[in-house]
Amino acid sequence: MTITLPTGITPGGRFDEWRPTRPGYVVCDVDGTLIGPSDLSSSEVAAAFDRALRSGLRVGYATGRARDGVARLHEQLGASGPHVLHNGAEIRLDGATMKAWNLTPAQVDGLLGIAHGRDDTYVEIYLESGFLASSADERARPHWEILGSEPTGVISASTQLNGSAVMKATFAVFDRSIVDEIEARITAIGLLPGTAGSPRTPDLVYVNATHPEADKGRAITHAAAELGIDLDQVVAIGDAGNDLSMLSVVGTAIAMGQAPEAIKAAAHLVVPDVETHGVAFALDAAVAWRQA
Repeated sequence: MTITLPTGITPGGRFDEWRPTRPGYVVCDVDGTLIGPSDLSSSEVAAAFDRALRSGLRVGYATGRARDGVARLHEQLGASGPHVLHNGAEIRLDGATMKAWNLTPAQVDGLLGIAHGRDDTYVEIYLESGFLASSADERARPHWEILGSEPTGVISASTQLNGSAVMKATFAVFDRSIVDEIEARITAIGLLPGTAGSPRTPDLVYVNATHPEADKGRAITHAAAELGIDLDQVVAIGDAGNDLSMLSVVGTAIAMGQAPEAIKAAAHLVVPDVETHGVAFALDAAVAWRQA
């Protein structure tokens, strides 16, 4: 079908490859997409989210955050899901885990080894509920405030976990110049790095480390298959490097206006930035395409 781009939406780097279909599932990144400097979505975004749900679309979020870190947002939006958490390591639907890709004790020890003795980063180890940290570094407090919780303890070895499942790890990076190094060291121990930021913590960069089979793209592929929805009917919206995997697999990939050029180049379409509620433009467009 032929679709004219709505006002405010412009072509991205892959626009010529776009073959629009009737959407069935929309997945939104959280930090920099659903929320900006505030801890909840704007009224404009919440209203667009509601319109999308009432149209019959399944709408979820895909984030590096844990369940606790999106609890208030989840309550605000009433999202139907499926939802992708821990940068792709867990898929949730109707309050239950559909699929999870956990880290092994050896991988946890490898991650702790990367952070050991450094002053330019530290690592958080995420369990099914709550997280531990390699040190009690107060520079990460703005991140804890986003998450709505602090580390439950300090961890130096996987033996301290007593068999608890580990969903992912996140390096809070205090010096941007080391991001490439952290990504390379995560890759070297056989895990997937995913780098992101948040408008609420402009001085911090986050590098997630997940199971080698877990990223947002793989998680969305699994979720769509479980729903019986073709990937061509999936819309994904994001703004950061850890969104590239989902933008690469869906039928309609949308970048936020403030996203780096590499993200816009990987998208079919671009919407306004988070400060001007760009994701609302994307959600309303998906509704219009569904009803066309």
